[in-house]
Amino acid sequence: MPARIPLPPAARLLAAHQGGVISRRQLADGGVSARTIERLVDEGVLYRVTPGILAHGPELRWEGRAWAGVLIGGPHAVVGMAGAARLWGLLQQPPDEIAIFAPVARAFRPGWRFIKARRLGVREPPRTRVEETLLDLCAEADSDQIAALLADAVSGHRTTEKRLREQLARRVTLPHRHLIREILGDVAGGAHSSLERRYLVNVERDHALPTAKRQQQVAGSHRCDAWYEEYRVLLELDSRLHHSGGAAFRDMNRDNDHALAGILTLRVGWQQVSGTVACETAWLLGRALMSRGWDGPIQPCLRCRNAHPV
Repeated sequence: MPARIPLPPAARLLAAHQGGVISRRQLADGGVSARTIERLVDEGVLYRVTPGILAHGPELRWEGRAWAGVLIGGPHAVVGMAGAARLWGLLQQPPDEIAIFAPVARAFRPGWRFIKARRLGVREPPRTRVEETLLDLCAEADSDQIAALLADAVSGHRTTEKRLREQLARRVTLPHRHLIREILGDVAGGAHSSLERRYLVNVERDHALPTAKRQQQVAGSHRCDAWYEEYRVLLELDSRLHHSGGAAFRDMNRDNDHALAGILTLRVGWQQVSGTVACETAWLLGRALMSRGWDGPIQPCLRCRNAHPV
């Protein structure tokens, strides 16, 4: 009996390019008969992923699942939403469910979410462009998540505020459109995380405090979160619950350097910029600024008035 070739070289190369998956149609176009496909499945050379998609090997990586979704979606199908964000490096963790935009409706399949829409795909596997991907995610996110997505993308040089605004102008029915535009302005002003934006809005803006300079070099090479230069007050925001080891040592040294330079350093985290605690932070910061020459006044926000009705 002549030796059987496990899989034609062209098919092996195509499957490797597609994250380890290949469709029955692609195999047929390459001259592999349905009978041969079944034999390769029986011999453990190919593994069924869906009725029309096969994997060349027993382990299917996430990228292979993304490719499988595109192949199921058919011509002009593209990866979107969190799957596209993962492919662009905008998200660290791959999503369990991969969104696929396809011009023709597809039946539900576990592990994929098919959305009937025509979208332009770029690169391979085809995915929505960075700006379109971000706005799609923002449409299903809350304000903190929107701020984190946009701040990370812009500060990480994945895109620019200008390109995002141009894309936003074309998406006139996008949910949260006005909020996204507002957050983009804050990101452009130096709010490089959702924590920084929450401080800007809940503490500084809501209580009519002076506007800090953001991402400024202060006392040497240190880049600070909020610098009230006229009053020599510096505020640092930290999303971590605590510092330890070298990080704590560097913070203490930095604070000491600032103190010697006549700079007052305040440190706050998530709890201090959320809810009514943000109001307490605002009044603390306001008193610190007034002790150094700011005329005030601190303006009570709606949360302050609800917590302490007259």
